[in-house]
Amino acid sequence: MLTKKLNSKIIFKYFIIFFICFILSSAKISNLNPFVYAFFFAGIFVGLDEKLLSVFTVSSAVLNNLCLEEFYVALTVVSVGLILFYVQLLCKKRLHLLTLFVGYIFSLTTYIYYQRANLKHIVFYVLLGCVCLYAMIVVLQILELKKNCFKLTLDESLCFLFFIALIGAGFASVDIGRILLYRFVVAGIVFLLSSTGVPVLSFSVVTTFVLGVGFSNFSLLPVAEFVILSLVSFVFSLPHKVKTVFVVVLTDILVQLVFYSSGWELVFAVLPIALAGIMFLSLPNKVVNSFSDLVYVKKSEISSRNLINITRRNIKKRMTELSNVFLEMKQLHLNMLKKQLNKEELSAMLVRETLSSCCRDCLDKNRCTRSLGTENKSNLEELISTAITKGKITLLDIPPSLTNRCGKVNSLVALINRLSDEYKQYKGMVADVNNVKILLADQMGAVSRLLLDVGSEIDTNVSFDIARENKIISRLLNQNIECKEVLIYAEKDDEISAVLVVKSEQILNSSIEKIVSEVLKVNMQIISVVPTMESSFCTLTLRRKSKFDCMFGLASCNKAGNEECGDCHSIIRLGANRFLLALCDGMGAGAKAHKMSALTLGLIENFYKVGFDNEIILESVNKLLAVNNQENYSTLDVCLLDLNKQIADFIKVGAPFGIVKREGEMEIVNGGSLPIGALDCVKPATFKTAVSTKDIIIMMTDGIVDAFETQENFKEFVAHLASNNPQTLAETILNEALSKNGMSAKDDMTVLVARTYLKN
Repeated sequence: MLTKKLNSKIIFKYFIIFFICFILSSAKISNLNPFVYAFFFAGIFVGLDEKLLSVFTVSSAVLNNLCLEEFYVALTVVSVGLILFYVQLLCKKRLHLLTLFVGYIFSLTTYIYYQRANLKHIVFYVLLGCVCLYAMIVVLQILELKKNCFKLTLDESLCFLFFIALIGAGFASVDIGRILLYRFVVAGIVFLLSSTGVPVLSFSVVTTFVLGVGFSNFSLLPVAEFVILSLVSFVFSLPHKVKTVFVVVLTDILVQLVFYSSGWELVFAVLPIALAGIMFLSLPNKVVNSFSDLVYVKKSEISSRNLINITRRNIKKRMTELSNVFLEMKQLHLNMLKKQLNKEELSAMLVRETLSSCCRDCLDKNRCTRSLGTENKSNLEELISTAITKGKITLLDIPPSLTNRCGKVNSLVALINRLSDEYKQYKGMVADVNNVKILLADQMGAVSRLLLDVGSEIDTNVSFDIARENKIISRLLNQNIECKEVLIYAEKDDEISAVLVVKSEQILNSSIEKIVSEVLKVNMQIISVVPTMESSFCTLTLRRKSKFDCMFGLASCNKAGNEECGDCHSIIRLGANRFLLALCDGMGAGAKAHKMSALTLGLIENFYKVGFDNEIILESVNKLLAVNNQENYSTLDVCLLDLNKQIADFIKVGAPFGIVKREGEMEIVNGGSLPIGALDCVKPATFKTAVSTKDIIIMMTDGIVDAFETQENFKEFVAHLASNNPQTLAETILNEALSKNGMSAKDDMTVLVARTYLKN
């Protein structure tokens, strides 16, 4: 069923093409008719079936001028066009526009030969044909590629109107008996366009069509007549089609009676108008409405784009609600924290446990309780306090008064020591559980804030620029770049984006970035290429190109005797023009240190990719490392480089100093604080500085710093380095550090160098 439907569409398409060929071959302007041949070359350029088009061109030319001369001219044109088409197909290259025009002019050699005696006629014929060829290419590209998705630009509108005028000129010479076919066609256009409610469109199309008729017949009377009918159809546009048709036909009768004809001439003049009206009335409302919808494409497109902003606001609302859920979960986890017993509560609990366990079976229990209860309790509280403080008690810690009257002193000492150990284990377990709950609470709070931030970004209205979208489409088509769709939008004043749907084989064409940049007056670059559902097209996303870019260099060395370096590094792109540079030095050296630093750096990377802020990232990683009661310490050196804002943010946790080298000066980025994982709360050293072209950022681990002994020594050495190549700088610094240690690394050594530069 689908195949039949598809075949019927193809048959209808090529029937229309043959009809256009026939009409164009009938068209004449000042006795010049190069139009069907221009249409043939335009058709093979945009990809119409070259074989059928060849047959249509020759047959329509011969049908309108039954002579051998016209047949030879048509045959020459078609032969040259086919040769040109198959040569470019063999070379697997798209036909260049200039080559097409040269081929078209060359194909007219037979016609030029026959008209060689009339040089002026030949010149006008060739020039008119070239203009027509350009207009045909634009029109066919619009019909093939745009599918009514865009409002026409000025150039495209002129080409379309020129094409309509040629069709009008072709209809001018076609009649059925005494009935002129063009009058039936123009009247049908008037009725159809009156249903759209767009008078400018109707006036433009009708006027252009009858102008073509007028130039063909050397008479402007039809122009005046149908302009009047077009205006009347809108002035008296009524809800019912019958009334509209009645008013237009009546107006034409009056015009004919007053200005033109009477009797049978009146009948033959008005009859095509009436027939067109009857056909219009017979059309189902569904068909008329579908035609009207074509005109309202831009309105529906604007509505769909407004829907984008509505959807964004709804998403923001949902994100806010989801953020509140995570915020409540954070509070729930914080409320579930187990509270530690204070000194009095702990002492009372352990005294009760001691009395119930040790004194339960004692024969002197009642006597001690009656006469020495307060004193015994005081002695036990003192012993328990000593056990918790010192870790355990011995017989020497038992008061003499208790030793003299108690027969279970040894059991008492053992019990208090056991209870003290159990309490310490319990306290550590509670602390770990609380740390995990706090960590989860912090993460949920961070997710809540992240959702709010993303929601705030989404909530900003997206503005669209339809006028410049049309301009880009037109410019791309002029460069033979098949662009099906363009969407330009801006979320913020300084953040403009463009999405283009172009032919897959043309995505590497440098003209795309150039044209979009010229139209938007912003230097744009392609940041992503995504295939579409149509395999022959891809979606390109372009955004503002940063003025700056960055290059990197890295050099590292293992500690002598170790097979693995304990230092880890990271250089990742967080966005179009943001980078994360990081060095992590695990405690010690070798495989264990490498595992620790790799774990720390992996967590850091993932958190930054998601979009958490610095404080949450460092606190979360710190708790994750501290929660397992092992000495997992790592120094962390992070630089967040934003090339759009030209700012470098440094975050140092136990890391040594770094340097930003500029022309004529060097800026020290001081380190500080304990390594990450050492304490429950991390306090990083932060530093913010502006960066510009040719600035050099140097980051290193303590193995390098220790080799240079002092900050001034290192600063002086870097100041005398002439190279601007980051890799050369990193290797030079590492080699100098090794030479100061007798070419033997006493610790893991890593140098990371970044250099910004201005893009051409």
